[in-house]
Amino acid sequence: MNYTRTYLEDSFHKDKIISLDKKLFHHEINVLRKKEGDKFIIFDGKGSSGITEIIELNRKNFIIKIIELFEPSSREGLDIELGQALIKNDPFNFSLQKATELGVKKFSPIVSERVVVKRDQFSDKSRMEKWKQIAKGACEQCGENWIPEIASPTGIKEWSKSTNAETKIVLFPDAKDKLSDVKISKSISVAIGPEGDFTEEEVECLKESGFLPVTIGKRILRAETAAISVVSALRYGVKEF
Repeated sequence: MNYTRTYLEDSFHKDKIISLDKKLFHHEINVLRKKEGDKFIIFDGKGSSGITEIIELNRKNFIIKIIELFEPSSREGLDIELGQALIKNDPFNFSLQKATELGVKKFSPIVSERVVVKRDQFSDKSRMEKWKQIAKGACEQCGENWIPEIASPTGIKEWSKSTNAETKIVLFPDAKDKLSDVKISKSISVAIGPEGDFTEEEVECLKESGFLPVTIGKRILRAETAAISVVSALRYGVKEF
């Protein structure tokens, strides 16, 4: 049977009964029309998951019981950190959603010179919460039990020094090397620029931190398209696809 999936930040053990605030489960109750006796999958975003049954719905609470636990799932495949320069909300959210579906381990918003987002929004807590909700929703849909770490927006210099992946690349249309020329190791950090791309000075900054400029073809791709393309290509390159 195909069960729907719901993220739940809690500790899981068999026969545990959990009382939840009904207001936080609007989608399950009012959209999916869940009722007493229905079953669905819960996951904690850290590899644990199981089947739960609704045992009571009252005016305020949504009470469930864990009836089966699955074996914890480990992170599999290439360890990818995606450094995405801040772009307009809709394409940025799309990039985050698809990167999550493709199993990116960490998603790092980058503040670069050509960002078009208002700078007073960089540390907006509501934006961070929105990004987390997008990632949770993507995991619910695609069956991934690991939610990526979403970092707070940071400057390109700080980010480039903080990432410790074995391989580091920055997408740059004027690069001499192609993505397919890169020898992929167990972990990789990818930097993707905003509309108008990174400046040459920013690319030099990344190079000083060990990033190799690469191109993914002559076509000028939107930032969110580039994110999907490069992550998919990397997974293909290590024979995951």
